Amino acid sequence: MGDEMRGPHYGVVLSATLFNQGTGMVMVVPITSKTGKLSGFELPITAGRVKGATILSHLRSLDYQSRSLQFEARLDEPTVTEANRRLRLIFP
Repeated sequence: MGDEMRGPHYGVVLSATLFNQGTGMVMVVPITSKTGKLSGFELPITAGRVKGATILSHLRSLDYQSRSLQFEARLDEPTVTEANRRLRLIFP
């Protein structure tokens, strides 16, 4: 309705499996198709059908048990390493 976004909303799960299972929550950052706005906290993402940039400064927690979250694809190791490196600038 109104300004609601349609279609799937993609994000990158950053939290560890042990945390996710223990709390029923996941820590995620959104993926956007609009790039070039957030300097060093924007990381290009390509995984499965998803192509865009994740916004590392927009960390959110979601209750994955009450939402219908679905797995799309796993990120490659260099992208995960770079995401963790940049997040340490926020959370040293």
